[in-house]
Amino acid sequence: MFFFVVTNSADRDPQFNHINNLGNFNNSNNLSSNLSSQKELRNSILMAAYKVPIENIRNYTNQLSQQYGFNGSILVAKNGKILFEEHIGRKDLRLKDPIDSTSTYQLASVSKQFTAAAILLLYQEGKLDLDDFASKYLTDFPYKDIKIRHLLNHISGLPNYMYAAEKNWKSKTPPDNEAMLNLMDKLKMQPYFKPGDRFDYSNTGYFILASIVSKVSKQSLSDFLGNRFFKPLNLTNTYVHNPNEASKKEELIGFRRYGKSYIAIPFTVNDGVVGDKGVYSTASDLFKWNQSLTNRTILNDSILSKAFLPGKTNSGKIVPYGFGFRLKQEIDTELVYHNGVWNGFSTTLRRYKADDITIIILSNNSFSSITPISEKLREISKDFSKYDPFVSFLENTNIYDINRLKINLVNFTEIPRAECVAIIEKIANIYNKQNERFVPHKYSEVSNPNYVNQQYQTLLN
Repeated sequence: MFFFVVTNSADRDPQFNHINNLGNFNNSNNLSSNLSSQKELRNSILMAAYKVPIENIRNYTNQLSQQYGFNGSILVAKNGKILFEEHIGRKDLRLKDPIDSTSTYQLASVSKQFTAAAILLLYQEGKLDLDDFASKYLTDFPYKDIKIRHLLNHISGLPNYMYAAEKNWKSKTPPDNEAMLNLMDKLKMQPYFKPGDRFDYSNTGYFILASIVSKVSKQSLSDFLGNRFFKPLNLTNTYVHNPNEASKKEELIGFRRYGKSYIAIPFTVNDGVVGDKGVYSTASDLFKWNQSLTNRTILNDSILSKAFLPGKTNSGKIVPYGFGFRLKQEIDTELVYHNGVWNGFSTTLRRYKADDITIIILSNNSFSSITPISEKLREISKDFSKYDPFVSFLENTNIYDINRLKINLVNFTEIPRAECVAIIEKIANIYNKQNERFVPHKYSEVSNPNYVNQQYQTLLN
């Protein structure tokens, strides 16, 4: 349908670019380009109906950047369409190159949903069961009573692997998943509780899940996700990071504030472990991923629906976590989301189901207010719903019948009349420059070059 994108802070007013550049039909040499622009014109006009809430979001992101030092990417979508995307600040806070749409961020714990999806795909294909013990696939796994389901729901009781390498890893090369598991076994790290007894958020559980994916598929997590998800979904800027390989050109590094400046955060000993973190991506790729889940593109509905069900402990207590997603029932909507924090990166992917709003925030300067920012953006985005009837009206009305448009504005009491009139008068200004007899009456006719060409030839005759 339509979208609004700002690629950097300098590009701030593209609202009517397509409209202003159309020209008119007086010059037959411009006919082809004008005809091909009709659908684009229509979309620009429709997008203009959302101008006020979009401007409110932009004003808020300006404030985040100028007053609070936000550095990163923000995306807001509704009904499966991107309405706002902005990239703020610099790739490297010590240099001047601006962040852009291809800059990739460490997703931190937002990576967990990819690991869970990999497990679910293997389950969908009958290659494992969610109630299998992890030791069925990892023969040397020392925690024999832990099931795959326990790992997915964070009720396994596994100890925190991050403490192991920080104190006991001597090599300059960071340990990978297999080396980390061997280290935990060597150190005889004891579980915190019996599997299923309670919820305890566990990064260890998700690196174990990644190890199971590798064992069952006979591929690394990177290759499995790349072959089965990233490539089929055209996630061209999404990959699993390997600290032992050269960084990709668009890969951002994390920063931490130090006095009045920022210092880069070097890779740490735990960076070689993946599954709990390690996926790098962009805002737009993450949105594509979100849409693939909504549309059941790869995982079918019966399988994927399990990911959005809360877990249960042995006593029947509800756990506010599905498979790779946190679950929260708010007053007016169900929220499916995950946040992430790792080495200067702060991330979130949120879906507010009641009004079908998706919010993605990615930052690389240790920005700590991701949750309140998300909540504020969602509050502003509620205003999109007020404009939905007006957008629908524009889509199903002869947009060239200016008088009828103005008469029917009485139906949109939630929108100030002046706003609607301004949009309609903008349309009038465009078409008053064209021959009044050139009047297609339906959207299907506007977007059909053959029909438009026929009307134009009638004018010539």
